[in-house]
Amino acid sequence: MSEFADLYHLRTFHHVATERGFTRAARRLHLSQPAVSAHIRALERHFGTRLFAVRHRRVYLTDAGEALFAYTERVFNLLREAERAVAATQGLERGRLRVGASTTIGIYLLPPVLVRFARLHPAIQVEVAVGTTAEIVARVLADEVPVGLVEAAVQHPELEMRPFAMDEMVLIVPPAHPWARIATLPLEALRGTAILRREPASGTQAFVDLALEQAGVRLDTAMVLGSTEALKQAVLAGGGVAWVPRITVGRELSAGTLAAVAVQGLDLRRPLWAISPRGMPVSRAIEELLRLLETRAPSPPVGEAARADTAGDGSGIEN
Repeated sequence: MSEFADLYHLRTFHHVATERGFTRAARRLHLSQPAVSAHIRALERHFGTRLFAVRHRRVYLTDAGEALFAYTERVFNLLREAERAVAATQGLERGRLRVGASTTIGIYLLPPVLVRFARLHPAIQVEVAVGTTAEIVARVLADEVPVGLVEAAVQHPELEMRPFAMDEMVLIVPPAHPWARIATLPLEALRGTAILRREPASGTQAFVDLALEQAGVRLDTAMVLGSTEALKQAVLAGGGVAWVPRITVGRELSAGTLAAVAVQGLDLRRPLWAISPRGMPVSRAIEELLRLLETRAPSPPVGEAARADTAGDGSGIEN
């Protein structure tokens, strides 16, 4: 038996163990399934024992495999920490920027900032993972991305948070709606209104519901839709009114195809958060991205934004 197992083969083993399957690991590693099987056989020859068992077409770790997996977890976590530590000492002349973003931030806020970042630092390769807040938190905790940009505050002992921008939830209506001509809608006018809503698990919907509950207002539900974009399109089609993040409707408000209604006594501003592993340094590229995000002007109040004739980048937040 050679002195050490091949790190390349250990990486393959780690992915098979994590994915619980040879085919999924092969896709993740961009290898053929026979190549993955060959790597595992080489490791089994090295250790002189089986590392996986297959029962009913499912892959299981043997006792030896479980023991090895505990160490590969530590090995690859240390390697990722080493990469981050080295990257944090480098400038912006080369390298890679990896970031995760919740859906609203990833679709509406981040792209124009990334374009600006790429123009300033063309040698930096940019990779962005977009998903729900829960998915981005999981990616950060799994060291798949070094920083995540999310809309909801995340309380986790292994994560640090810092605000990087402000947004607000705005009540949007079609321009022909009677509320579109009211400077500030009295809170009482909302009572008995049926609104278009996100699904109950939505963090943005929970944020709005809590504010309404604290204001003593209960609204009926006209329709439940599974994304902010679906809400926006339903309002554009005349299907009702809805609360959405301002950053998702900047173009429509500027074009006059939608109107934002200020509601008396409701303040639905909220910070957007950058999350990262506690105590871990972040790269210069990430610091530069956060700087670009933080230097964007905060959203104006609803009434001011609804009346403003701006010509920004369409995100609802000026450069």
